[in-house]
Amino acid sequence: MVGGQLFNKGFIGQDFLWWIGQVADDSYWRDNVLSGKFESAESIPGWGYRYKVRIFGLHDLGEEVISSENLPWANVMYPVTAGSYLQNSGQTPMIRQGNIVFGFFLDGTARQQPVIMGCLGNNSQTEVATTIGDNRVTNTTSGKTVCVSGYSQGNQDYSGSSSPTKYDGNMKTEKPTTKEKEKERAKVTPGTALNRFGLPSNKNITPEQQKDIDSARSEAEERNLSKEETDKLIKKRVKAGVAGRVKESNSPRSESTGQPYMEAEATMRQSIADVKRDKVYCEKRVLLKPDNIVESANKAMQTDMDNLVQNIDKSMNALQSYTDAASMTDGLRDLEKMIADSSKRQSKYMKIVMDKCMEYSEKALNKEMTKAVSALPAMERMNFLDVKDGISQNLLSSYNGMTNGQSGLMEGIIRKVLNIDSLKDQFMSMAANDTSSGGDGEKPKGKPKVPMCTSEDMIATVLAVNKTAMEETSNNLISGVDGFLTDAFSNMAGLSGSATNMFNKLGSIKGSLTSALSFENIKMNVFPFEEKPNEAVSDFYTLCSGGGGQEQTSLPSTNAVDKAAGKHVNKIAALGQDADKYIKIAEQTAFSEPTKNTPDVDLTQSGGVEASFTQDEIDEAVADESEFNMF
Repeated sequence: MVGGQLFNKGFIGQDFLWWIGQVADDSYWRDNVLSGKFESAESIPGWGYRYKVRIFGLHDLGEEVISSENLPWANVMYPVTAGSYLQNSGQTPMIRQGNIVFGFFLDGTARQQPVIMGCLGNNSQTEVATTIGDNRVTNTTSGKTVCVSGYSQGNQDYSGSSSPTKYDGNMKTEKPTTKEKEKERAKVTPGTALNRFGLPSNKNITPEQQKDIDSARSEAEERNLSKEETDKLIKKRVKAGVAGRVKESNSPRSESTGQPYMEAEATMRQSIADVKRDKVYCEKRVLLKPDNIVESANKAMQTDMDNLVQNIDKSMNALQSYTDAASMTDGLRDLEKMIADSSKRQSKYMKIVMDKCMEYSEKALNKEMTKAVSALPAMERMNFLDVKDGISQNLLSSYNGMTNGQSGLMEGIIRKVLNIDSLKDQFMSMAANDTSSGGDGEKPKGKPKVPMCTSEDMIATVLAVNKTAMEETSNNLISGVDGFLTDAFSNMAGLSGSATNMFNKLGSIKGSLTSALSFENIKMNVFPFEEKPNEAVSDFYTLCSGGGGQEQTSLPSTNAVDKAAGKHVNKIAALGQDADKYIKIAEQTAFSEPTKNTPDVDLTQSGGVEASFTQDEIDEAVADESEFNMF
């Protein structure tokens, strides 16, 4: 550069030349900004952040005259707020391939030392290409935009995981399609006048819309319709045609054209990340209330079922809606897993109901036993303590046996209540036979809501299925106590019969179900003059609006559960020997249990953990294992 333009008489900048250009395919400069760590500066393949720039008017827009590889390197001018990396003060430039940049030539008229001063923003309505570094646009061709996507495919593929990250915040909520279809499906701006065909007057009629108009006009002529009827028919056909094309353009089954990413100044545009975030913000989180735990568990099951139905609706609509398909998380892609996970959560809430029934049964039994125990001789009362302890253990063991593994029963109930198999077939059939023609019979997509009676029916089904086991548990305990009392009173004339009859009055769980679910073991206010504690009002919590409760008109009812349980009991009894088929109990795999075909893992083999301990060291570690269990 000695004797060059930089060292001419005068000063740098006296021949100040502006330029506007486009950052070339990053295949030719991406190695200059590797993200890896280098021990020596000499091993870095490039010199700082530099970029290949194709300057408009100076370089041909295609690759034939001058390739991107031979374009000049452009340095970056940083603002004073960014620094220049001295004293570790600096900022990384955010320049990407396809950026329209402007700057000046440091060497003036020599035009060999371009410096990037800034970038021009990309408009949200600019059509961007998906390829770069080709001859799509040259100085001798016209009619095509030079704008390209930052995700466009260059001449060289990215190695490893170095490709640009395509995150949800940069993805559109509508399916990529042609500019014509984007204009057609765009919502009419408020205040825009409509023409006699029901279309925005500020937009030209598309060829597809003109075909609908001509077809409707021909139909009207054949039917000898009046002018008013003809206009009405045309308006109807145009509306149906637009709806059909919009639906087809948004369908995940149609071919994608254009760019799915929002690479523009679009701060007010909704993205896929916004849809995902809104779902998380508005999803209900269950809040159990200790004031009325059974009612709260009922509400919790209804809330969880409501969330499940919303997720199923989104999963099913993903077959027809691009937004639902693109915004689905991994947890929503597996329908079977969604149902299985929900069954485990609802089993947790159902255990509260079952524990309340156990608590009521024990209290009812204790109440009846009090009369007989008071009549026992003192020497027999001490012996009865062992019987009482056995009753509590057997009752707890029986009810734990009913609730353990209950998620399989809950999964079967959920499948039956929601009719999952039929629902899947319906959506698959709709997706397969959908012609996206719009039409008058098309119903808008709605958000399902689970009524309270659904959770009540689920609780009733569980109680009905376990009715026999609950009654057998109560009867066995009563029989055992009867046997003890019969022996205890055998030497006391006239008392054995009255004691036995006393315990036969306990009754079955079916007859006392309403009382069991509304049973209150501990009174919060013992004395009548005490004020009742303030009850919690929130049944669920959402990140978008905070706490919330069920509507007064949809509160759970123990009487409704009792009536529903009776209906299910009658249905189960009518099946006779086929009663086990009333609910198909799903098989539950034990947590972290390996399958039979799971191969053994040998950590001492190649690729695993190398055994670096002696046998004595291993034996010593095993001997000291108890010390670790303390933590």
